[in-house]
Amino acid sequence: MTMNEIERALRELRLSGIADTLSTRLMQAQSNQEPFLDTFASMLQDELDRRRSRLTERRFKHARLDERLSLADFDWRFNPKLPRQACFELHTLKFIGEGANALIIGRPDHAT
Repeated sequence: MTMNEIERALRELRLSGIADTLSTRLMQAQSNQEPFLDTFASMLQDELDRRRSRLTERRFKHARLDERLSLADFDWRFNPKLPRQACFELHTLKFIGEGANALIIGRPDHAT
């Protein structure tokens, strides 16, 4: 199979994440003399990343949010008493891996 045929087959199989990075991954593998499984794992990760990214985009589109903000965009001046470091740590979801619980207490409305 030629590269074009392989890329066409990948797209037909709906593996566009791999198709988009195939030539780059092959050049990396040749220049670094990477083992096949390492290269294959990288290509699979490319596909997984692409799918997760597209899923996130679809969810944001479906949610019809006015703005797309992250925790990094949060205005911490809004409430200086808010424990910034604790919020960032909570955002990592580390407590899940530790088997701990997270309890968030506060008013359910947006009133200040």
